[in-house]
Parts: sequence; C-alpha cells; structure tokens
Amino acid sequence: MEFSKLVQDGRVHRRVYTDPAIFAEEQRRIFRRVWLWLGHESQVRKPGDFFTTRLAGDRIIVARHADGKIHAFHNRCSHRGAEVCVESSGNARNFVCPYHAWTYRSDGSLASVPLDSAYASKPSGLEPLGRLASYRGFLFGSHAKEGEDLETFLGPEVRAAFDNLVDRAPDGEVEMAGGKTVQRYRGNWKLQLENSIDLLHPRILHRSAIDAADRTDHSGKPPSIEWDIVKSNGLTLREWDSMRIAALPRGHCWMGGFLTRKIDESPLQKRYREIMVSRYGEKRAEEILAFNRHNTIVYPNLFVNSRVAQIRVLQPVSVDCTEQHGYTFRLKGAPEEMFEATIRMVNTNNSPSSIVTSDDHEIFERIQQSLATGENEWSDLSRGLHGEPVGTNELPMRNQHRAWAEYMNG
Repeated sequence: MEFSKLVQDGRVHRRVYTDPAIFAEEQRRIFRRVWLWLGHESQVRKPGDFFTTRLAGDRIIVARHADGKIHAFHNRCSHRGAEVCVESSGNARNFVCPYHAWTYRSDGSLASVPLDSAYASKPSGLEPLGRLASYRGFLFGSHAKEGEDLETFLGPEVRAAFDNLVDRAPDGEVEMAGGKTVQRYRGNWKLQLENSIDLLHPRILHRSAIDAADRTDHSGKPPSIEWDIVKSNGLTLREWDSMRIAALPRGHCWMGGFLTRKIDESPLQKRYREIMVSRYGEKRAEEILAFNRHNTIVYPNLFVNSRVAQIRVLQPVSVDCTEQHGYTFRLKGAPEEMFEATIRMVNTNNSPSSIVTSDDHEIFERIQQSLATGENEWSDLSRGLHGEPVGTNELPMRNQHRAWAEYMNG
C-alpha cells in the first residue's frame, strides 16, 4: 500500500482514520519504532519500586533494581505467557507468575523455576524492552532495538518543554503525584492529536464553557488558573491568530500559551516568583517563567504543558477507540498551593468531569461516525496552505500527517 497517496497537500483521505488495516500498520510502523513516553523516575525512587504501563499496546513493567539501575521488560511470563504483575505500582523484590510460580528479579532476570530440570530448554528471564532512556527524569521506551537516540528524536525545541517543566521547580526536581485521569472516546487517535494544536476551534466548540466562566463570581478575589484557562478559550479569532505555532521535524509541534497575565499578579504567583528568584537569581528566574507554551506535542502521542505541570498521553485502542491518560507533577520547593492549583486545573479542563474536554470528545465521536458515510473521501486541512503561519493555520496538522506518511512509507 502506498500510504503517501492518502496524505496530499491540504487534505487527508478518510481511510487514515477509519481503516482497521491501516491502524494495524500504524502500530507496527510508528508506535513500535519510535520513542514513547513510559513514566517518570520519581515513580521508582527506591530499589524494588515498580510501575506497570502499556507501550504500543504491550504490557510493560518498569522497575528499579538493587543496583540502582532502571529496567523495563514485558509483563509476560516466559513460560506460558501469563501476566506476571497485576498491580499498577508498588515495591517488590521479585515478580512471581501466578500460574506456575516462575520468579523474576526486578531487573527481569530469572530467579527460580519449580522443577527447573524437567524443562527441555533452559528457562529464560522476562523479555527486555528494546530500548530505555531518560531525559531530565522522563522515561521513554522503544520496541525497536536500533534507531536514533532519545535526545535526537525529541530535538531541541521539544527538550525545551521538559527542561522548563523541571526548571520551574525551585529545587530543580519534579515528582509525579496526584494519580492519573483516564478518558476514552470512540474515535481515532489522530483526531485528538490534531485538535490539540487547532487554535480555531476553542472559541467555537467550547462556547458553553466560556459562558460558564463569564458567569463566575470571584467575590473580589484574584481569578484562579483553572478559570483563566476556560475563560481564555473565548479569545477573539484575531487574538488566536496572533498566537505562535511551530511545526518541527518528526511531526512534533507546539503552540504558544494563552493564559492572561492576571494570574501572574495573584498573591500565590508573586510568592512563587520570589522563591524562584531566591533560587535562580532575577535573570534566570525571568527566563524560566517567561517560557510560555500551552501544548508541546511529541509525535505521535504525548502532550506536555510545563506551565501547569501536566502531561497527557494517548493510548490507541483500535481504529475508532482511544484512551487519554493524564498525569500531574509537584514542583519541589514550590508552595503546595501550586500543586493544588494544578489538580483543580486538570479536573476542570482535562478530566472525565471536564466542561472542556467533554466537548472535544463528543466532536471526535461525531467525526468518526460521519467519516464512514457520504461520497466525499477527503478531510480538508488546507487552511493557511499558502498563507502566513499564523495561529489558526493548519500547518502543524499537515506536519503531523506528513510525518505519518514518512513513517508509514518506511
């Protein structure tokens, strides 16, 4: 199949969103080849600490061994394939298969096997992940045993988003905290990817959320960050056009931040800024706090928002079903109220109870259903094709699909 024919200048064939065979090839040619986010080192601080996750659909265990090194391996017994660890996280010296008690150490090596001499071949340990690497404490894995290193894959502008998230911590360290949110919508994973860099839709699609923000009574108090994000969706189209966007190699991209400066004038933010200046000095603190992006998208499935200490990751389930997992981080050395504000922001904007994300997921499901009908086989992404790269230009989306075609064509 010539996948490049499905992505043309300013348009994408609907099969890219609806064909199960294409979805299967995406898993093989994209998700099983590139670096994907696994988690954070703060989840495995001590020897024996572990967490389980999924990488391109495969169950994975990430654990810190007694020697201090972090390992990642398939959560599948080498004997008969049973899931070895059913817990989401914890601390364990060994992982014991519940089927026949094959026992594995926290580096995946085999510790013991009942009646091991009876096996025709020598029993082996858990299958290691192809590659594992960390950048500023953020763990990435790849099923591919060979390929470009993580820092090259991310590139300088994506690395800058991770740098800023960590640097915003006065003590120079962040930890994952607050649990996670999980949302599932009945649509293709690329719909969320496109939407997260689409600056034309907020004022239109999120009208009811904006109206709710307009009716909020602050009782003379400074506005909260969660209110500000909802309210800022109502910027004028001219203001959205003034936002910065960037289309980067490998399908990565980012959009500028749109929070108002009113938030920076709150007592909490002023106290936080004073702490940052005391740690970093005036000039460096200003550089860190001036970094103003909303979403930095790491193709194919990761969203980083350093200003609100949040990461979201897409887990494609099928061609018409996607899960979005959200994680929050505590900035070490920052006022605890900063973390509380992050949690409130996620609940309001990026959770199952959100008055914003619910709009997005509803429209994704409508699109998915509609793409299966009618004679028009193409989805239009031509806005700004021959114009300036203003905020509402669909350039970043075209960049995503260009990367998709390149990966799919090998």
